[in-house]
Amino acid sequence: MNQPARSGPGPGRQGPGARTRPARAGWTAGRTGSLAGRARRPTARARGLTRHAWGRSFLGAAGIAGTLLLVELLARGGLFDEQALPPATSVLARAAEMAVDDGFLGDLWITVSAWLGGLALAVALAVPAGLLLGSLPRLDTASLAVVELLRPVPSVALIPLAILVFVEPGRVERSLVCYAALWPVLLHTLYGLRDVDPVAKETLRSFGFGPLGVVWRVSLPSAGPHVVTGVRIAASVGLVVAVSAELRAGGDGGLGVYLLATQSGGGRPDLMVAGACWAGALGVAANAVLVGAGRRLFPRRAAAGAGP
Repeated sequence: MNQPARSGPGPGRQGPGARTRPARAGWTAGRTGSLAGRARRPTARARGLTRHAWGRSFLGAAGIAGTLLLVELLARGGLFDEQALPPATSVLARAAEMAVDDGFLGDLWITVSAWLGGLALAVALAVPAGLLLGSLPRLDTASLAVVELLRPVPSVALIPLAILVFVEPGRVERSLVCYAALWPVLLHTLYGLRDVDPVAKETLRSFGFGPLGVVWRVSLPSAGPHVVTGVRIAASVGLVVAVSAELRAGGDGGLGVYLLATQSGGGRPDLMVAGACWAGALGVAANAVLVGAGRRLFPRRAAAGAGP
């Protein structure tokens, strides 16, 4: 009986399907390798952001160097008395000596501890208060007059009252820093809550989430970049208030007390300016830390070019 003829390629033959499989496999492997290499290579946007960051850093360093050179030329040129405007080189030398001076470092730590303690207390009070006011429009409207009345009151004007209430210098500083830092954080929290997408809030409510769930899952993440911005502003304001309170109220130590001591016995303007430069360095360092924290916590907003 005759065997039926087999269709398709035999054992030693290669049909069209067999010829295309190796080519397709090679194309897939090549495409996978190219995609992996493309993923490892930085995108054009990432390279642009890196160049932009380096450019800003270079311009900032150039601005600082130019300012120091200008101050040095004005002081050395005789336009100003060295007792009124010390040369930049002398100020930098005194600032470097302060870095290993135990007495100055102790005063600096007193100021930093009061500053950070008051700032942390302000954040702990302002963020929940902002979330509460932003979630309850009627309560927000009722408290608006109180906020606008208390916000413009300068913290330095409250030094006598703080001394009577708290007595201890450390508590006086922390209370004044807390009062000054409270308003930027509170207002930026309210601004952030006003930008929350109402559709996202209604979507969560339709899935059965209560008010706390909506605040935790939608309102707080959306307002987070604004809160970080408020904390950055509050940090700079709080540092100014801490040093000002030490200058006006005195105490056992602190950067303000150190600056007052530099003016006793004839005065040392180079030490005074060097101490002020250390205060400025603290502010710059705090701002850099908060900017980095904002970019890490909210990378999408930072990538969009609207970092906190």
